[in-house]
Amino acid sequence: MEASRLDRVQVDVAGEIVEIAWDERDELLEKLRGVAGLDAVIAKFEAVGASRPVELEDGEQGHLRVALEFWEGVSVLPDGIACLLAALVQADPGGHVATGFVGESG
Repeated sequence: MEASRLDRVQVDVAGEIVEIAWDERDELLEKLRGVAGLDAVIAKFEAVGASRPVELEDGEQGHLRVALEFWEGVSVLPDGIACLLAALVQADPGGHVATGFVGESG
């Protein structure tokens, strides 16, 4: 049976709508509460309803991406969270914030 739209949360990532399950949203909030600097992201996920997607600013997307890249306690991300991370990476493919990447010039 297909999940009800009320059981899903939509996230707008650079114009792409990604859906995560409501329980994934709850798990995401639990993980994010332990990360400094994500108060605005947490507030947006807490305030989300069924009719409008969560809309994140570019900087918020970057901070969320880092938090998802360092998701702890599981060997595989939940499906919706993995799709959210993939969309965040695709939206900013040059973002090397959490990878420790140093360019050839630096």
